[in-house]
Amino acid sequence: MASERTVIVFFAGNEVGGAATHLATWAKALKGARVDYRYRFVSLGNGPLADELRQTGMLHGAVAGTVGAIRDLARVLRRERAWILHSHGPRMNMLASFAASSAEAIWTATIHSHPRYDFEGHPLKAALFPSLHLWRLSRARGLFVVQPALGDALPCRTILEVPNAFFPRPPRVSRDVCAAEWRSRLGLNPESRLIGIAARLDPVKQIDVAIAALALLSDLDVHLLVAGDGRDRIRLEAAAEDCGVRHRVHFLGHLQDVRDFYCAIDVHVLPSKSEGAPTSMLEAGYYGAANIGSDVPGIRRMLLDGEAGALVPSGDVQALAHAVRRLLTDTKARDAYVERFQRLVLPRYTPERMVVAYERGYTVLEEDAVRSGWRLPANSEQTR
Repeated sequence: MASERTVIVFFAGNEVGGAATHLATWAKALKGARVDYRYRFVSLGNGPLADELRQTGMLHGAVAGTVGAIRDLARVLRRERAWILHSHGPRMNMLASFAASSAEAIWTATIHSHPRYDFEGHPLKAALFPSLHLWRLSRARGLFVVQPALGDALPCRTILEVPNAFFPRPPRVSRDVCAAEWRSRLGLNPESRLIGIAARLDPVKQIDVAIAALALLSDLDVHLLVAGDGRDRIRLEAAAEDCGVRHRVHFLGHLQDVRDFYCAIDVHVLPSKSEGAPTSMLEAGYYGAANIGSDVPGIRRMLLDGEAGALVPSGDVQALAHAVRRLLTDTKARDAYVERFQRLVLPRYTPERMVVAYERGYTVLEEDAVRSGWRLPANSEQTR
């Protein structure tokens, strides 16, 4: 099938969080979709995301190592006569940039978060890798971003937007039943109120701000459920202890199925200092939890400048506590946020829109490359 326009999608097999949901959603959406390109998903190593794509039949191979990965990825590009190599994640982007150069393929990447914060919490990596990453991104033909403000931080002339998305699954039971089940599981009073965060435990998420805000709500019987895992867990557990709320903060670890979690909580909070287009907010809104988020570009855009969810200044513990209190005590305000989110926000973030955005973006990159003198891979013909 040498005449097909082939895209190699390169990702880390152990990717988790929003980027993993983005890739899994895209892969599933491609199955049965009418598309102009031929897609081959290739992972670096194994892990949960590689396993998920393997089960859906969308994983076409894996490479390993670092130098070996560059060499093997270049071989895949030549064997498939691929026109485009599309990578996800800082490390994958650096490896892919060299492989694409070796195989003379168009290289692009999807940027899911601000490059400045990708290695926060690792002092040595944070001092070195963001600069290296940006240096390699400057070599891309163009870059996809999940929200436009990320483009301002990128050293690339062509910026293309692609929406995040997810495939919603119907709730298992009602919200009241989910909340009662979680309260019973955690040994809480039947009247306890539940708020939650679904995120990797990473400094950029500022979960410690939510913990400190919870300490200001001592007059309310409210508990914070934290779904996710990561390198910041020990520090966050210590922060909860220091704030005197360790008994009211419940670290649930990674949840394979998040439906019951979102259905159980009244309010979902995301106090991050930077976000792309958070899938957790899409999921929370779909399952009926009102969103509160930091007033940073990615969250502000998703919450429609505060119309579809509450915005608070990043890092402001008092403001977050006030917003949580208001939504827990004002049912009408909470329900209004959920209604507007489901009606105005969710239709903008669908798998179908994601597929169309990528296909349109590839055509832009391809046409720009041809104008610049790029030649099609050997034995390939452009089929338009």
